[in-house]
Amino acid sequence: MSLIYNDNTRNKINSFYNKIYSLWDSKQNQSYLGLIIVFSFLISILVIHLNIIGLLPGFLSYYVSTNHFVAIEVSFIILLFFEVLSLIFVLPKSFSRSLLKQFEILSLILLRDSFKEFKYISEPINWQNTTENIYQMLSHAFGALVIFGFILLIKRKQKHRDYTYTKVNKERFITIKRLVSITLLFIFTYLIIDDLYLYVKGLDAFKFFETFYTILIFADILIVLLSLRYSYSYPVLFRNSGFAFATVLIRLALTAPVYVNSIIGIIAVVFTLILTIIYSNYSLKDNEEITY
Repeated sequence: MSLIYNDNTRNKINSFYNKIYSLWDSKQNQSYLGLIIVFSFLISILVIHLNIIGLLPGFLSYYVSTNHFVAIEVSFIILLFFEVLSLIFVLPKSFSRSLLKQFEILSLILLRDSFKEFKYISEPINWQNTTENIYQMLSHAFGALVIFGFILLIKRKQKHRDYTYTKVNKERFITIKRLVSITLLFIFTYLIIDDLYLYVKGLDAFKFFETFYTILIFADILIVLLSLRYSYSYPVLFRNSGFAFATVLIRLALTAPVYVNSIIGIIAVVFTLILTIIYSNYSLKDNEEITY
């Protein structure tokens, strides 16, 4: 970590991060990402339909579904990948914004899972055999809706405070978080490549979000521990540790069974709201420091 104190090393890390972030955050690239999602949806419908009528070659038809509703899931998966990328770039900005982005991703995953239930509904729909799927779909959708509402409440209750430690320490801490962000970006790329390889090989794939959230837990805890180097205020330590615990709950929600996942997600966001309200109403003394 002593390398961070070297101005030349810090400049290289910040320069590399800023170049990647400027590419990601440009309006032109954001519009391209939107087009990718739209075209992935339309192309998925077309390919699925070609498979249904038997026009796909045998080596391709094995990997393509015969249910049109899968196209919705495909477009949501691509959207979620972009949201995770956005989370990686939010991480150096603010601990609280990073956690809220994680809740946003969880709510979108629950919505994706509600659409996923359509895969198990035959076309045309047979209502007598779809009752359980409908209940599960409603559970996912309602959980996503509640989390969405609490995210807006948390944003309203948050109070942003300025740093009180030196400018040099602030710059060092931001550089450390950017280094963590860059590391997560490489891990993100590796996980996508590994998932695609497993899928082509016919092995157990598409565990990307569960795996990445596990890594995020360690990243959040690392940032909490690193923040102690610059601020040892108990309220700050408790708040940041509480946010890391909320990340653990989000990770549990991703692998929990139907109904339980929504409950855990709601508990996590309610916990975060209560913590935010208590912390935002805490009055700092003049000699205390705070870290964001």
